[in-house]
Amino acid sequence: MPKDLTQIRKLGTCRINFGGRDMGYTAGGVTVRITTEFVDIMVDEFGNVPVQAADVGVSIECIVPLAQPTLENYADAFPVASNVPADRLTFGRKVGQYVVPQRLVLDPVNESDGFVVYRAACLEVGELGFNNEGIRILECHFRGMVDDTRQEGDYLFRIFGGMS
Repeated sequence: MPKDLTQIRKLGTCRINFGGRDMGYTAGGVTVRITTEFVDIMVDEFGNVPVQAADVGVSIECIVPLAQPTLENYADAFPVASNVPADRLTFGRKVGQYVVPQRLVLDPVNESDGFVVYRAACLEVGELGFNNEGIRILECHFRGMVDDTRQEGDYLFRIFGGMS
C-alpha cells in the first residue's frame, strides 16, 4: 500500500505565468502541494514491518486563486471548454480528448523560492465566487505532468531561489 509524504508551501503573492501569458493578480495567496509516494517493501520473515521503502512517484499541485477572471483565464481554467466564437466559452463536448499542458511559473514577489512546472494543466477549479471584498476569485488547481524530453531527474518541476 503506497504511503505519501506531502509538503505544502504557501507562497503568498506571486506573479503567475501560464503558457507564456501573465495571468494577472491573485487574491488569498498561492499554495503548492508536493506529494512523494512510497510503497513499503515487506518480507514474510518480519510480518507487517517494512524492511525498505521504494519511491513510486512525485506529484505537484499548485492552487492559484486568480483575482482577474478574464476570458483567457477562464479558458485556461477549463480545458474542456471551446473558445469559438472568440468572445465566449462554450461547454459540452465528447469525452476522451486530451488537455494541452503548458509551462507554469509561480514567481513570489516576497523573494521566497518560486516554482517552474514544465507541463501543467488546470484539472480542477475550486468554487467560483466573490470574496468579502467583492473580488471574483477563480481558484485554479494546476497539476504537473511529466516532460520526458528533459533530462533524467528533471522531468516535472524545479524550485528556484529568490526572484527569477
